[in-house]
Parts: sequence; structure tokens; C-alpha cells
Amino acid sequence: QAELGINEHHQKEVVSYMRFARFKRGMCLKTVDSCFQDLKDSRLVEETFTVDEVIDMLDGLQSVVHSEVESELINTTYTNVLLLRQLFSQAEKWYLKLQTDVSDLENRELLDQVAEFEKSEYTSSNKKSTADHIKPKLAPLNEGGSELLNK
Repeated sequence: QAELGINEHHQKEVVSYMRFARFKRGMCLKTVDSCFQDLKDSRLVEETFTVDEVIDMLDGLQSVVHSEVESELINTTYTNVLLLRQLFSQAEKWYLKLQTDVSDLENRELLDQVAEFEKSEYTSSNKKSTADHIKPKLAPLNEGGSELLNK
């Protein structure tokens, strides 16, 4: 099984996020598919088309798909910012300052490692029963955690 070099709890959090991202990706792809289907259903009613008609249809389709994909990419960016905000807020409660290395986000080797992790998690989660996933969780320390550290 692929590893990301983080503890088990954080790895489960990553898996949860990846499931969310996989769902959102699937929804985006369904939207793109429906753009093509809408074109087929509404515009492809004649046997033959002129070059100008085909160009017009393809330009319209390109515009719709472009706007749908752009909207999803913007939404993904905002979602990732909210995720980072959650992490930074938790860290700040413990007076930690986290740093990110944006250059790692385009590191092909690391991206391949994450892809392998997703693949292994997806195939292994399909084999596990849902009963294996239900484990009791402790609530995170939100308030007063710093007093424990000072003792």
C-alpha cells in the first residue's frame, strides 16, 4: 500500500479529502458530458450541415465547456483555500506557523506518488467492508490546549 509519509490520522484525513475531490471531479465530468449531450439533442437534428453551421455549433460548445470547466477550477481553488484555512486555524491555536512549498505542487514525482496513493486507497477501500471504517474518534482539543502544554 502506498504511503505519503504522514501519520495514520493525517493519512485518513487525506483519504477523506481525496474522496471528496474524486466526487467533485466526477460531477464536473458529468457536467461536461451533459454539454455535449445537449448539443447532440438540440442541434443535431438535420442530416447535413454546412461548414459554418458546424463551426457555429463547435464554437458554442467550446464556450459552454470553457465556462463550466473554469467555474469548477475556480471552485476547486476556493475549496482548497478553505481547507488550508482550517489547517492554519488549528495550527494557530497551538501557536504554530505552518509553511507551504508551492514548488512541490508541480513536482511530477510527488504528484505521481499521490496518484499511486489514491489508486491504492481506492482499490483497497473497495475491498474493505464499511464496518472496518467505523471507529470511535476523539474530539480535537479546541480550547485550553495550550494550558496543558505549559504544565
